[in-house]
Formats: sequence, C-alpha cells, structure tokens
Amino acid sequence: MKKNPNPQGKGLVPVLRDWSAARPTGPTRKSAAEFLRDYCISSLVLAAHFKFRPVIGRTYYLYAGDVQWTLSLIGPDEWHDAPPGRFLAPCRLRPDMTWELDSQAFRDASAVASLQRFVKGFVNTIQGQESIGGELPYYAGNLPYYQRMLATGLARSLASSGADTGQVRALAASGQALLGLAREET
Repeated sequence: MKKNPNPQGKGLVPVLRDWSAARPTGPTRKSAAEFLRDYCISSLVLAAHFKFRPVIGRTYYLYAGDVQWTLSLIGPDEWHDAPPGRFLAPCRLRPDMTWELDSQAFRDASAVASLQRFVKGFVNTIQGQESIGGELPYYAGNLPYYQRMLATGLARSLASSGADTGQVRALAASGQALLGLAREET
C-alpha cells in the first residue's frame, strides 16, 4: 500500500480551494456609511479568535471576553460550561465577504461597551490613515489562516464597492455613529 505523501491535506490545492471559497461574489455598490460599517464589523469578526472555516450564510455567535473576542459555532443557550465571554450577537458571513451582526440580540451591556470601545479605536485608526483603500487587508500576514483568507476577500469586496474613500474618511472624522448599533455615549 502506498503511503499518502500529504496526509494533512496541506499544499497548493487546499489553499486554492479556500481562496475560491473566500472570493467575494456579487459585491454591490456601497455608500460611504455602508463601506465604513461593513469594514468595521468585518474587522471586528476577523479579529476574533476562531479555528474553523466560516460558511456563507451560516449563523455564528460573537462573544466579548476580557482579553479577546471569540467567534463560535455554539449559541449562548447551548453551552454546557461557561461561554468564552459575554454574548454580543449572532453574525453571518455574506456572499460579498463582509459580516453582518444581528443588532437586535445585544443583551449584555458590558459586551456592548466592549463593542463601543472597538468602534472608537477603529475610527481612530481610520482617521490616521492616508488612504482607506490603500489600507485594506489584502494580505494580513499576522492573522491565522482562515482569517487571512477572509480578510483578503473582504479587501477585494470593499475595493470594488465603489465607495468614495474621501467620503469614508470624512464620515469617520465627523464622529457620526458608525454602526447604528454602537451609539456614542455623551
């Protein structure tokens, strides 16, 4: 019997398969507000810890821990032990490789406060960039494999969205509510 030279399935073929799965399909034109919202939410989800390949349209669950965010296949009511943090919201990967959060599910005030801190930090980062389009995560080598693939798909999707990056920067600089779900506290 011949031994399999690649028992873990590593190599070019799986990478190309995963890249094909992470390619945006049907990106639509986005306003500056939609671009900024999708970039922020998607960056949040891609910054979360997970070790699985997300599938378009499937519901996942985002948790805010003390140290890191976690994206899980397990819902807040399905844990036998303690969840990996405070439940924030269910989320889904869209065909254009952006993520959406179900804002109706926000139950935990401290998780929402964590989201607000992330949004403020994201806006501060955006304001410091010369060109938002030039800073899209085409290859984020610091990310784990699946997050890196999805970040590349996100960058391609947002780059082809047709949003005016000048308007995006102006929107971020104006301090307007970015997500419509993480309102600035006054």
